[in-house]
Amino acid sequence: MPVFSENFYIIGHRGAAGERFENSLEGFRYALTLDIDAVELDIREHSSELWIFHDHDLERLTGIPGIFEDHPDPSALRLGNGEPIPTLKQVLDLYWGKMPLNIEIKSITNVELLLQLLDQYPEPGPQSGLPWILISSFDHDIIHQLDQLEITWPLAPITDLLHHQVAADLEHITPFSWHFDHQALDLNAVQELRKDGIPSLVFTVNDSERTLQLRQQGVAGIFTDFPTKMAQIN
Repeated sequence: MPVFSENFYIIGHRGAAGERFENSLEGFRYALTLDIDAVELDIREHSSELWIFHDHDLERLTGIPGIFEDHPDPSALRLGNGEPIPTLKQVLDLYWGKMPLNIEIKSITNVELLLQLLDQYPEPGPQSGLPWILISSFDHDIIHQLDQLEITWPLAPITDLLHHQVAADLEHITPFSWHFDHQALDLNAVQELRKDGIPSLVFTVNDSERTLQLRQQGVAGIFTDFPTKMAQIN
């Protein structure tokens, strides 16, 4: 019999992107009804507001051409399901104290906007497993900046880097977890991080066999577009 880790987390990717429209209020409300551990979302800054939107380009998600940051008024945009683009505050209001959130920073020029927003919410209390808020990004400079500010919310770099590059980053960042692309996963890095008590979370995994394989290999959890199906694995 394979030996699995004690905790294996199922995290809804962009809400539940394979089951409801990604990063939409519809999807976030739906994900709250599922037996999963957390939800991941993506944020971009525009006009001193934090919006939940993954792409740099608008067309895939809204059907109109252009760049998100160049649009004069994101509140006027509509997603493919007809809903407005949600703000981070809307989802924090919806989720606070109910389910953990992984906030992935896509594009922010002023990190104080995020910190000031999170400061408006009281600590919900002790949480077993994943923290109530986990802040992640491919931009390790932002993660390092937040780490230097000694914020209370845990941090997670996202990477497809090799083991020795992860080790170099660890000299500058104190993470809660490390997030890897499953197609470029370095198992040596997973094992070394595990020795240091740092769990590895892997994206985006939608196959049950691959999920079981990752669990055997010491991965602590996955981000998935199909959290309903993947939650059955536990």
